[in-house]
Amino acid sequence: MIEYIDPIPPIRKMLVPMMAEKIYGNTFPTNVALPAVLIRAVGGTNYTRLQLLVRANDDITAMQTLIKAMNLVIQNAASTSLRGAWAEKETNPISATDEDTGKPESWCYIRFEHLEA
Repeated sequence: MIEYIDPIPPIRKMLVPMMAEKIYGNTFPTNVALPAVLIRAVGGTNYTRLQLLVRANDDITAMQTLIKAMNLVIQNAASTSLRGAWAEKETNPISATDEDTGKPESWCYIRFEHLEA
């Protein structure tokens, strides 16, 4: 039996050298410098549904940063330390406003497959 491995640290490790923005896993810190990218697992059975979320000071930056992060995850999934990893987008990017901070944000879901899911 293959044991479950949290995919967030390997995905974050892959993205950090590819993006100038700060990359966080699961939650943003309270005083986060924007723009910032968040990766969190939001379900899936025998695969991981990831939510990529970007907060920024303006909606265009949020969307552009999200699209860059989304494309990098999809294109480079196999370069993570997870076995048999591949990814595809489940939703197109969506613009929103964070209810707590009032800051623009954009988010999407990615289906992330790996043997340890």
